[in-house]
Amino acid sequence: MAPWGRARKVELLVAIPLFSTLSQRELGQVATVTVPSQLPAGAVLTRQGQKGGLAYVIADGRAEVVRGNRRLATLGRGDVVGELSLIDGEPRSATVKAITPLEVLEISAGDLNRLLRKAPGVRRKFLEALSERVRQADRLTTAGL
Repeated sequence: MAPWGRARKVELLVAIPLFSTLSQRELGQVATVTVPSQLPAGAVLTRQGQKGGLAYVIADGRAEVVRGNRRLATLGRGDVVGELSLIDGEPRSATVKAITPLEVLEISAGDLNRLLRKAPGVRRKFLEALSERVRQADRLTTAGL
């Protein structure tokens, strides 16, 4: 695996809808608060009902999202896990577990909050992207009625 420099982090972040509208400067700001990590298969990234302190951007590998005993989704490169809990402080809504070894970028709640306070452009675009994800989920739910 290639080493994690700023350019590699930005390359991953720009391909993710949550960060895709950020400028190169703003992407660099996000990249500076991410920490690369490798997790083994079977590692639990989030546990349903627990408080969250980290969000993860999956760079490589696959993970599954489970709520109760029901598998909701399979995640891979470019998916973001746990960001909502960092924003609202609420417990995790699902358990996310590595199916394969994972390479991730971790973002801590403290670092994310400092970045959002310090960089209003990042904050606005981040909130817009989260709003769009909520609207998409709402459309999917409404379509199923």
